[in-house]
Amino acid sequence: LLLKITFFSLVSVFISANIALTADPPKEEEKTITNALGMEFNLIAPGVFIMGSPSKEPGRYGDEARHQVTLTTGYYMQTTEVTQGQWEAVMGDNPSYFQNCGDNCPVEQVSWDDVQKFIDKLNAQEEGDIYRLPTEAEWEYAANAGSLEAIASGALTETGCEWDRNLSPMGWYCGNSEVKYAGCLDTSGWGGPKCAGTHPVAKKKPNAWGLYDMHGNVWEWCADWYGDYPTSAVTDPTGPASGDTKVLRGGSWINYARFCRSASRFDSVPSLKYGNSGFRLVRNIGH
Repeated sequence: LLLKITFFSLVSVFISANIALTADPPKEEEKTITNALGMEFNLIAPGVFIMGSPSKEPGRYGDEARHQVTLTTGYYMQTTEVTQGQWEAVMGDNPSYFQNCGDNCPVEQVSWDDVQKFIDKLNAQEEGDIYRLPTEAEWEYAANAGSLEAIASGALTETGCEWDRNLSPMGWYCGNSEVKYAGCLDTSGWGGPKCAGTHPVAKKKPNAWGLYDMHGNVWEWCADWYGDYPTSAVTDPTGPASGDTKVLRGGSWINYARFCRSASRFDSVPSLKYGNSGFRLVRNIGH
């Protein structure tokens, strides 16, 4: 989760400086990009943030140790989770359990391995190394959107299925995920509605960076292997070099509020798939 000045480096600086005098100024990146499938991506600027949660944050777990992270490169984060319609347009099928929710609901029942196949196919269609999963650090940075609280809109007032004044307007969790379509699941055993499931994307309030459903609806796969956080400041972390399970973030429609916190972590074997797990993409800058 990561100069020695010589004659030649001085010459290089001199040459670069002179080239810069004659080169065109760098192009300002677009703030939002929409691809042919209707996937919208917002530009996330580089920055420094504190990853993890404070020891007194309600609902936290022990694998959320706080540490400083520097992200040196900007990226485009998809504003919503990948939908069933977008998945079907690329893969030709719909693996979702909650198909009755509709094409604009997040695709679920997709494993990390399945997501890699989707990305490979989408990149092949657009002829470039354009799309990927976010790293765990990129995901949390985007979810925080500058907030220092448990979620982008403030502190959690509840950790279970009770109504939470900050989470309820932003995300779907067991406290508000009631649906009326066929095929819903009964979550009343732990305080949720008798008929619960996923909801169409972008129906709740976005965070300050224009991203929807970063808290709840479906868990989102990240690129990293799951592992312990570093104990000191890191730059552009990508997680452990290997592992047994991959990271998921964000919580879901079936979970307690505590799992929807920006710092909450979950992990699973890359081949497994669930009715509450999906993903959103990162689009690399320059494409």
